[in-house]
Amino acid sequence: MARDRDSLPVVLVAAIPVVAIRLSVGFLRFQARRRRGVQRFRETLMQSGMPREQAARLAQDYHDAGSLRKVLRAARAT
Repeated sequence: MARDRDSLPVVLVAAIPVVAIRLSVGFLRFQARRRRGVQRFRETLMQSGMPREQAARLAQDYHDAGSLRKVLRAARAT
């Protein structure tokens, strides 16, 4: 039993780099998908006849809505 407790910190320390890499890769994928989505959104708005300035403003709002930093700040404020 004591031996199991002694190996627990080793197992946790060994798992941290794997978890960090997985989180980093997942976050980078999220950022890439978000960027492509914002670009498509802006292009679609302009193709439908919306003025460039207004499409850029709406695309920026769309981009900000998916901001992980803003979501976490809002969650912390509540």
